[in-house]
Amino acid sequence: MLMSGVPPQDVVTAWIGLGHMLARSRKAAGYTQETFAPRVNYGRSTIANVETGRQRVGRDFWTRSDELLKTGGSLTREYDHIQFARTRHASSGMTATLPLVAAQPSSVLTVEALARTPATDHLMGEWNSFSTLTSMLAQQRQAVSPSALLGLIEAHRDCLSTLYRKAGRAPIRADIGAMLAEASIVASRLWSAQGKRALALAHCTYARHLGDRLGNRRISATARIFESNLHSEAATLIEADGDIMIGLRLLDEAARASADLNPAARARIAAEQAQAYAALRLPREAAAALERAESAVNDLSPADCVGLYSDWSNARLHVYAGTCHLLLGQLHQAVKVLENAVQMLEPDHGNINVALAAAVDLASAYAEAGELEQGCALLGSTYDQLKAGGNHRGIARAQRARERLARWRAEPVVLELEEQMAA
Repeated sequence: MLMSGVPPQDVVTAWIGLGHMLARSRKAAGYTQETFAPRVNYGRSTIANVETGRQRVGRDFWTRSDELLKTGGSLTREYDHIQFARTRHASSGMTATLPLVAAQPSSVLTVEALARTPATDHLMGEWNSFSTLTSMLAQQRQAVSPSALLGLIEAHRDCLSTLYRKAGRAPIRADIGAMLAEASIVASRLWSAQGKRALALAHCTYARHLGDRLGNRRISATARIFESNLHSEAATLIEADGDIMIGLRLLDEAARASADLNPAARARIAAEQAQAYAALRLPREAAAALERAESAVNDLSPADCVGLYSDWSNARLHVYAGTCHLLLGQLHQAVKVLENAVQMLEPDHGNINVALAAAVDLASAYAEAGELEQGCALLGSTYDQLKAGGNHRGIARAQRARERLARWRAEPVVLELEEQMAA
């Protein structure tokens, strides 16, 4: 029952179909509604409503159900397909109204509605809008200036934090907590792009602790993936003093939850591991990690590439592979792979920052492969775009690339580049 081609008017039918899938799986596993409900921390009437499509619950409910009923993740995948269809339908008009949508959750009415909701029965319609907003904000981070999104995501995060505290012991608390953690990770990426590493690290660490406390393996792993990137800054050519070993340890911890992660998350783990191994000059380990990433990318569906993983594709894997070749000194391979990545990303206006990162590393590869003038020209034009977009993380990456040109500092083309970047 793949949802990618389902029209918006049929989404309701899809929710009913998912409820029927749950009912069949529950009965096959030998559970009644009464015995199943407490195992997933919901009331019997909630289970009855979900199975008939009258009530919607969050992703954590479906992941818990998959684990309990041993359905191999089929319920969660179908939930993701439905959410993807809803997000695709909403995305055309939602970006323009983000400030309005972000302001709405803070209303007293919403908090009071949560406070008076029975602990065992919570209608999920309004909460789905929170989840959709979190996903939309996450997806916009690669295409919109970080400064333009920061206020929105922090306001959204503050609303979720208030609702999380108000939820008390209600079953919905776990779903709100998961959304709060995800919003914190999005904020972390934006603070990092602003050059505020301490705030970025604090947000990601908070999300990790929250995921661990909720027992949410997916959120815990996701937080570790992005926290590892902050620690392993040397592996991504951004900072010289990153601690790659902390990053690798966090990635290893995230990989233990692979069964709860979608292919995009698994690809990100393996690709980050490959970069770290390449920075440590371990070509065999880097190659093996890239093979794992490629295997995960081959399993990608559109429903996997949303939210924090909206920038994942075969092109994104090419960027990681090209950077690994560069770090390992395999310059001609780096040029070939990164040229291909830049070409693949050129029409993808939703992943501008990924394309610019690829261009920075391609500039370094050109220069070190003997095409100094071409490398300087590309780095200069890319730097101007990064500066115009206010992406401090990208600017730092470009500055590190310029430092790699130190051996040619006396060359006129490098002197000209340094003047341009110093302006």
